Amino acid sequence: MDNLNTQDQERILRCLQDGPKTSSEMAALLRMTPPRANALLLEMSRRGRVYAPRCTIGPRGNTVNLWVLPAPLESPS
Repeated sequence: MDNLNTQDQERILRCLQDGPKTSSEMAALLRMTPPRANALLLEMSRRGRVYAPRCTIGPRGNTVNLWVLPAPLESPS
């Protein structure tokens, strides 16, 4: 994976620390195109770094994924 992809994925992870967001919301916050944000999120989802447990209604009335960070694994007590 090239350096730019790695940097942008890290930026997305930091952005998601504040809570769930759509790919368009992250694209606007991170000043990248929505297709780039979406492609990075899909790749990160395949690797288990993010997931979309639910959807919301977008501005056009369509459903859009709400992306979140995976829950940290609990250590055994």
